[in-house]
Amino acid sequence: RDSPPRPSRPAPSHDTMFATTAVRSFTIARAPRATTTSRRSSTTTARARKHPVTSTTPDASWDTVAFAPTRRDALVGFAALVASARALDMDAPALAISGMNVVKDTREGYQFLYPVGWQEIQVDGQAAVYKDIIEPLESAALNVYPTQRESVADIGTAEEVANTLVGKALTAPGAQAKVLKASERKDDAGHLYYAFEFVTKTKSYERHALTVVTITQGKFYTLTTGSSEKRWGKIKDRLQATVDSFQVYY
Repeated sequence: RDSPPRPSRPAPSHDTMFATTAVRSFTIARAPRATTTSRRSSTTTARARKHPVTSTTPDASWDTVAFAPTRRDALVGFAALVASARALDMDAPALAISGMNVVKDTREGYQFLYPVGWQEIQVDGQAAVYKDIIEPLESAALNVYPTQRESVADIGTAEEVANTLVGKALTAPGAQAKVLKASERKDDAGHLYYAFEFVTKTKSYERHALTVVTITQGKFYTLTTGSSEKRWGKIKDRLQATVDSFQVYY
């Protein structure tokens, strides 16, 4: 009996592939990068049972499915997420969103949340990429590069770093880009993070994105997530939780 066909692996978005090579030209990292294989020590999942409610996006190539959890499902999902946040020493109230996964990589020394339903895909030159299999512009991509800098403050202010990265590394050639805002934060260990929000526009799409960057132990981390401008209002809380949850622990 013939076996059913295997689903094809989703391809990385254009922005993801471009950032893979473009960020390397950013002058923060000058030393050659050692080849390593990422090993994630643990992945915690906060899931709720979901009851599908079909809705069609007019200009999409196929139908999208939204999910409406019951009140019990929401409570279960929230409890699981709070437990995950406590295990990561995170601030639980800031992550009060059901339906997020936690990824932790002990070799590269990072952890962050990403939406349930996104699949991990392999992209050469990137430490981790998670992508929605239906919405091509919804993804989270992490790059880790060697650097001689000790802190992102050595490069410039949050606004300066945001304008440089968006202008030279995070925007595809020919695209229009605009930084909307930039901020900074520190974790309990004293690591300094810059976060910024920006939009890019080409003839074929508009993308709304968030990026967080930091430097520690000779490594420059950039995590970028985003969605189409059309879906930004629906998913922005989860994307914000992704960048807010990102932290390094070396």
